[in-house]
Amino acid sequence: MRVQLPSRTYETPQKRLQFFSQAVQKIAALPGGESAGMISFLPFSSLGAGTGFSIVGQPPPAPGQSPTTDVSVCDNGYFQTMKLPLKSGRLFSEREMRERANVVVVNETLARRHFPAGDALGKSLSIAMNNPIVPTEIIGIVGDSKFSDLRTETHPTTFWPHPQLAYSAMTFTVRTAADPLSLSSVVQHEIQALDPDQPVSDVRSMDQWLARTLSEARFSSMLLSAFAGLALLLAAIGIYGVMSYAVSQRTSEIGLRLALGAESRDILRLVVGNGLRLAAIGLGIGVVLALALSRTLTNLLYETPRTDPGTFVGVVGVLGAIALLASYLPARRASRIPPGEALRAQ
Repeated sequence: MRVQLPSRTYETPQKRLQFFSQAVQKIAALPGGESAGMISFLPFSSLGAGTGFSIVGQPPPAPGQSPTTDVSVCDNGYFQTMKLPLKSGRLFSEREMRERANVVVVNETLARRHFPAGDALGKSLSIAMNNPIVPTEIIGIVGDSKFSDLRTETHPTTFWPHPQLAYSAMTFTVRTAADPLSLSSVVQHEIQALDPDQPVSDVRSMDQWLARTLSEARFSSMLLSAFAGLALLLAAIGIYGVMSYAVSQRTSEIGLRLALGAESRDILRLVVGNGLRLAAIGLGIGVVLALALSRTLTNLLYETPRTDPGTFVGVVGVLGAIALLASYLPARRASRIPPGEALRAQ
């Protein structure tokens, strides 16, 4: 849940820090809660902050080539609640959570991209969020996490302790043993016990936040699935119709073959073989076209390459099976035609 403190009541950074610190301590102590924390911009909430930065001790970047980072303000409880593992270094100390200390925790993407030698700890960044810009020392590296949505690659991210940038709006995160929304009213009560006039907003579970960011992709996937199912049905009907017509045109030929001693399995092999040859040509053309058009679907895919071999093999297998069935049924019917009846069709 998000809390926006009014500036007329909490006009100083110290008042804001005191309110949020007391609130998160009371929330963390609630029965049924496993951990609690706070952050300025929650993942998947459509809110965020980003800016340029430079690495102290390195030559300044060329104009227009300054690296950028997402910036969030949080406490240690946020990392615990969201299960962001500490990869190296340390998190914020109690003193750093009470007063400004010019320290920062970064994610793995920033450390890997800008410190390929693995020496990020102890280095300082000048992050353009305050005026004047004061260098902040990297004290820890945490695991990566998605922020805006699941399809966007992970951005370099820096986490400041709250005193570094005393926002008046923060989001509380609470991990519970049971349904998280079952504690929402109790958490709101604890917040309003500190300030009866303080409202809260955006009370949701992380599942709900995730469903919100996935809604467009899910709708597109459902729509594509419906059209794909319709196309598959039409393809099956078309193949069956073509094969039935082809068999009917060759009824006299089939009767002659049977009269001359051909077995039913020979007729099956003949008709099904012809059908599968046509299907193979069509599938080959379809795979080439699918590879050419798959680039348009890249934005709808999550952790799936546009040329995923499993998908192509599965589609070819399904369409091949439909072609086999659509060819087999007319072939089976043709193989059972009495030779005399087939010859009379001439």
